[in-house]
Amino acid sequence: MQIPDSISYRYLLQKAWPIILANASVPLLGLVDTAVIGNVGNVEDLGAIAFGALIFSFVYWSFGFLRMGTTGFAAQASGAGDEQEVRAVLGRALLIAVCLGVALIMIQWPIELAAFSLLDGSAQVETVAKEYFNIRIWGAPATLATFALMGLLIGLGKSRTLLVVQLFLNGLNILLDIWFAGILGWGASGIAFGTVIAEWTTVVFAGSSVFNTLNERKGLSDEFWPKAKIMDWSALLKTASSNIDIMLRTLILVFSFAFFVNQSA
Repeated sequence: MQIPDSISYRYLLQKAWPIILANASVPLLGLVDTAVIGNVGNVEDLGAIAFGALIFSFVYWSFGFLRMGTTGFAAQASGAGDEQEVRAVLGRALLIAVCLGVALIMIQWPIELAAFSLLDGSAQVETVAKEYFNIRIWGAPATLATFALMGLLIGLGKSRTLLVVQLFLNGLNILLDIWFAGILGWGASGIAFGTVIAEWTTVVFAGSSVFNTLNERKGLSDEFWPKAKIMDWSALLKTASSNIDIMLRTLILVFSFAFFVNQSA
């Protein structure tokens, strides 16, 4: 990443606008989900998607440090010109992301039990929401890995690539939602299937983009993954614990959203 001698507002805007657009595109997905289900589904489907989206927002953004922490560590390594550490940062983040994603799948039943004991919806809504949850949970490793990949892109100043990845995810998800729920008539389960497929496809797309980005950078060694650095336990623990404050802030924020959604349901 080439950094000018003096940082201007123009330079900051050039780096910021793709991230702003990427974040602004996220609500569009929820609007399309609602529009599709509103036309082909019923009240139970709408409520189930609201419940399911709330649960996954809470679960996934509890691990938002995978994106935020990776951004900071990658920016530090890139600024120091340490390309091996840039790759190690990504390797550690992906290792943690995959382990957490697999763990979420393994403990999906306790998560489901805890979530639906706290949420207070009708029996019909909860039945459909559980079907939605049991499908979407299989996208957990892909989603958390994508967090790490996006964090690296931001840390390296590749905000336009980040925008492309986010638009790819949202666009594919919208198309699959329309196909499964709108055309095939699978309801909330169709929305869940579309989301899982989009999540796994996107992690492959994002991984390819990051691989190309790293290969274009100077100062690379023959070893793409510096295994010794990646498996440095002190660095792994630092990565895992670097954003405790942000994690707590996110949990409080999602708890607030959960309260209002639960009251409205």
